[in-house]
Amino acid sequence: MLMCIHMLTKRTNILFEEKTWKELTKLASKKKTSVGELVRDAVEEKYTRENMLDKRRLAAEAILLHRPKPVKGKINYKALINAGRKVY
Repeated sequence: MLMCIHMLTKRTNILFEEKTWKELTKLASKKKTSVGELVRDAVEEKYTRENMLDKRRLAAEAILLHRPKPVKGKINYKALINAGRKVY
């Protein structure tokens, strides 16, 4: 959950379909927060640069975990190609 330590100074109006509004109000009530806070959290998660960079870093780390480790000596290119073809 986003901790608001900064003053909120900008306002926007968002129109929701009735079904979406009901789901948001139920979720806000369950989490003991406001619909506005849910929307701010969602925007933070989806669009802020810091979160996008974190997701990219985690993706790169996951890729590196699955790469074959470098070996000394002769490289077995066939095995390397086959390792790249595996679906994880």
